[in-house]
Amino acid sequence: MEKTLSDLIELVKHLPEKAVEEAIKNVTDLKEKYEKEEKRNRPPCPHCKSENVVRNGHKCNKQAYLCRGCDKSFVQTTGSVMFNSRSGEAVWKEVIRDTIHGILLDKTAAKLVLRHKTVFNMRHKILYCLEQEEARNLMKLYGVCEADETYVLENLKGRKLPPDYYRKPRKHGAVAQKCGISDEYICICTAVEGEGKGIALSVNRATPQKTDIESVFGNRVSEYTLFLCDKAKGYNVLEETKKCSVVRAKSENKGVGFYNINTVNNFHGFIKQRNRNARGFATKYLNRYNSLFSRVYRQSQYVVDEIYKMLCDMNDRYNTIVSSQTKNLLTI
Repeated sequence: MEKTLSDLIELVKHLPEKAVEEAIKNVTDLKEKYEKEEKRNRPPCPHCKSENVVRNGHKCNKQAYLCRGCDKSFVQTTGSVMFNSRSGEAVWKEVIRDTIHGILLDKTAAKLVLRHKTVFNMRHKILYCLEQEEARNLMKLYGVCEADETYVLENLKGRKLPPDYYRKPRKHGAVAQKCGISDEYICICTAVEGEGKGIALSVNRATPQKTDIESVFGNRVSEYTLFLCDKAKGYNVLEETKKCSVVRAKSENKGVGFYNINTVNNFHGFIKQRNRNARGFATKYLNRYNSLFSRVYRQSQYVVDEIYKMLCDMNDRYNTIVSSQTKNLLTI
């Protein structure tokens, strides 16, 4: 969709008073039209999956339904991420779009005329849903894949450091106190298929060990996967356990020729650019952003609709604001 909700708001701001009244009337008519269409397309019961449902009034300005199979009532968003949300499809898609493109929360809040906290909660519901989807359906890597790791500084934004913490607080843009790859850096293990599908996950600090490589890629590869990687010895564990083949890039190998890992390095640049734009992601939320990067890297323009459809899924997607910001946080 080329025209977004923010474009509509901007147009209305420049209309004369009479034109605003006419615009409100037209938008109201459109709302009633789509509400009628929605009534004809009744969702199945999220409790028992029965399609024998009838309309049952309204609840919180949402169409309510009653299931004749289990006698339970529900609304259009029951069981979905948007169950308690007062925002509609256009607002959610705009937040998804800005999340994908790394737009700052304040800018999104300003153009949608929402509070900063509201947009923050919406964004983290989206990220939590993406992380849960990745945990439900692990991305499998097939064919020739490039693998490598990248590093970002530990970031504790939004909280105070404990008095006995191993380092002092640092400002945005500061560098690590230690030279080289130290425990101040969070490792992001990444891999990219030839078609551009990527996976990013953090499980350790500093250089990954064999156990870290195994935990990230062990269940995502098969005997049909060929891993191209640098000289890091940790990737040998995948070949030692006969889970996939490993080839060293940037070197001449008998029968396989010369390879490089430019694609996965491009993925690293994508991640680091987003990290700089956000002035660092809080480490506890890093894997949620990793799930986002894995989903959107080199993907089609329809990814916004795909993510929105996932949020609308009534199959146990519901999560509260508290759970989306406190459960399954990265602690390393």
